[in-house]
Formats: sequence, C-alpha cells, structure tokens
Amino acid sequence: MSRADAIFARPHGLTAVALVITGGVWLLVDLTRSFHRRSDAATVDRGSRLFLSASYFVGVLLAPVLARSVPGAVIRPDGLASWLGFVFIWAGILLRAWSFRTLGTYFTFRVQTSADQPVISAGPYRFVRHPSYVGILLAFIGFALAAFGNWMSVASMGVGALIGVLYRIRVEERELLLALGDPYRDYAATHKRLIPMVW
Repeated sequence: MSRADAIFARPHGLTAVALVITGGVWLLVDLTRSFHRRSDAATVDRGSRLFLSASYFVGVLLAPVLARSVPGAVIRPDGLASWLGFVFIWAGILLRAWSFRTLGTYFTFRVQTSADQPVISAGPYRFVRHPSYVGILLAFIGFALAAFGNWMSVASMGVGALIGVLYRIRVEERELLLALGDPYRDYAATHKRLIPMVW
C-alpha cells in the first residue's frame, strides 16, 4: 500500500470504531433538536440552514480527496492527531448540548424570532454569543484530525464549516437585533461572537 493509500484508508481498528461511535453520538445530539420548531415565532432563516448544510458537505467531500492528493500534509505523529481530534469532537458535542440545554425551547435549527423572547446570557452564552457554532467548528476540525490526520483535510472541513457559520451568524444577528432591539444590542456589545476577547 502506498503512503497516499494508507492515508486515505485511515482510520482503522479501534480508532475507526471510536470514530463511528463518536459520530453517532454527535448525530444523535443534533437530531434531538433538529425537528424542534417554535409555532409562536417567525421563521426568518433566509436560506441559512441550507447554505450551512451545503458548506459542511463541500468541506467533508473535499477532505478525503485532499488527504489523498497532498500526502505531504500528513500530521505527525498521527496518533497524537487522532487523540487530539477526539478531544475536539467531544468538546464540540458537549458545547452543543450545553447550548441546547441553556436555550431550551428557543434553540431551533432554523432562525426563528419573536419579540417576547429573552436574551439568554447564561451557560456558555456568558462567554460568547454563538457557542453552538463554536461547537460545530470544534467537531468538524476534530473529525478531520481523527479521520484523516492531514492538514489539508483539517483546512477543508474547518473552512467549509466556518463559511457556513459566518453566513448563519450574519443572518441570525440581523434578525435578533430587529426582533429584540436594545437588549440584544447591549448583550452583543459585551460578548464576542465566537472567540472570547477576540471576535
């Protein structure tokens, strides 16, 4: 087996089993919330859910192609890359679940707003405005590390997720400002979007 084929064939053995189980947990956590709708709220998604899904898909689709095409970008030691990947994935899953729990009924996969909804600043929302998207980015980067161990694959999945997230944030924040006004504006003024004290 060539070096490129070996990279493309990752992961294997216990790592592969752990990755399948971890991916299943991630899918289950998201599925528990994906069908939730707020009947009392306006849907103002502006195609952001579809765009988000498409950006994920492109990043994931390119990841194995890049791992095979650019074997020189393999991460060494690859064992460290795999374990670091699992740390990132689980951090992302737990952060997503914490965000779901904190927002409760106000967390929906489509952008929905109503004038009577409160500005939530508890839980992970004490630190950033969009912790669930931080969770997504961590999970995608972690998956690329664990599955491919290649910097180009990490870039593909990370950038793919980031492009979708940035558009989604733009749509979401515009609608929250329109619906909630000054309370959300005040919250946004004191909390960064994704990275505390940075952005």
